[in-house]
Amino acid sequence: MKLSIIPAPYQTEYLNGFTKADAETSFYEDANLPRDGFVIHIDGDIKIGASSQSGLFYANNTLEMIKFQCGQNLPNVHIRDIPKYTYRSFMIDSCRHFFNIRDIKKMIDYCAKMRFNVFHWHLTDDQGWRIQINSYPVLTDTGSVRKGSNFGEEQNDIPYGGFYTQEEIRDIVSYAHKNHMTVVPEIDMPGHTSALLASLPDLVCNKKQVEIKTEAGIFKDIICAGNDDNYDTLYDILDEVCSLFPDEYIHIGGDEAPKEQWKNCPCCQKKMKDENLSNEEELQGYFINRINSYLRSKAKKVITWNESLNGGNLCENITVQMWMDPKKRSKESKNKIINSDFFHMYADYPYEMTPLKKVYEYNTDINDNVIGTDIPIWTEYIPDLEKMEYMCFPRFIAAAQSAWSINKPSYNVFRTELSEIIPFFGFGNAAQKEKWDPVKITRLRKVIVHFGSISKNERIREFFLNKK
Repeated sequence: MKLSIIPAPYQTEYLNGFTKADAETSFYEDANLPRDGFVIHIDGDIKIGASSQSGLFYANNTLEMIKFQCGQNLPNVHIRDIPKYTYRSFMIDSCRHFFNIRDIKKMIDYCAKMRFNVFHWHLTDDQGWRIQINSYPVLTDTGSVRKGSNFGEEQNDIPYGGFYTQEEIRDIVSYAHKNHMTVVPEIDMPGHTSALLASLPDLVCNKKQVEIKTEAGIFKDIICAGNDDNYDTLYDILDEVCSLFPDEYIHIGGDEAPKEQWKNCPCCQKKMKDENLSNEEELQGYFINRINSYLRSKAKKVITWNESLNGGNLCENITVQMWMDPKKRSKESKNKIINSDFFHMYADYPYEMTPLKKVYEYNTDINDNVIGTDIPIWTEYIPDLEKMEYMCFPRFIAAAQSAWSINKPSYNVFRTELSEIIPFFGFGNAAQKEKWDPVKITRLRKVIVHFGSISKNERIREFFLNKK
């Protein structure tokens, strides 16, 4: 019988005969395999080879997948598997809607079976600050609760909040590590900072009080890049972030930061003059580089969204996460790239806009600097785990296949195998098969309905018009 294995193995050789599922299983070290790679040899007994504990973990998971579909009689087979990318990530936004520790662990469980090895955790934004910082308790006292929620059909004035204690964060990091997954926290700056600025108004250019936002959008209030005292505050916050997240990367945002306040801020304009910066985009590059320098001193590597390339002065040791880049700066950059293309990999948009086939067939290799992919689930319209599972699965599986499989089969083969093996993942509420690839007329109608509200939001409309 032909096995359905997702992500698809690098090499599969079928042998004659069958082996009992409870046959003796042995393990050996294979130094010739790359990290995360593995060998499974089934022929009378079961032998598993790997060069790392993560490789062993993925091999055991694959063996369980084989047993799930074959029962007591396993086909004799030799599988050699190696990953395409070293960075295989999924992102959860806990700011727009808050997900408890149990829900986060469930998502880690699901994604570990797909061989994702990075959990990108979006913890701060305009609609909420979700990480406890002991040196600034006001961040959660004030910044974790907004006055209401106005996202699409959800329109209310009920206070909404939540944050993760440091103990809970350590618990999630430990849980991820047990699943051979690192955790990358995202602390947004200089934009998407309304919750931060509502808590610490001295960080704003004009020092005026900022409200935590109750709706989606792009907002003008951002961190003043000209005030040197602001950097010390950010360093204090990042010190605690570094202590909570021991893995190598820290994501510092850098997207969707309108520059009106910087243009009208004497402090920012003086900083531009002092640093010989010709425009506000270069000032953002300066800001990101300065934060990067501090985090490098803490033995951390920095990730930023692709807008930080706009000034042309971003340090080349910063990793860039590409989401929407009409001017193709990511493609031309010498920086390492994580591909999260908006049009193919954003799982929070309807299947009519981003069907499964579109996710699966996207070529993530925009240049030779791509180190991996990251499929996000932003949660303006995702209030609970049930909806998250529906939106993520099976699209996360398609992204996982692209991130892992060097010899990726055709979409038709993938869809057939997925139909057979999807119960293995144990989702509570994955999208039904008939929802994966809607017909064109249905797609158009749904997209129009979904984006109808965008035309009413001046800030979002202005942003997307400027992207063209």
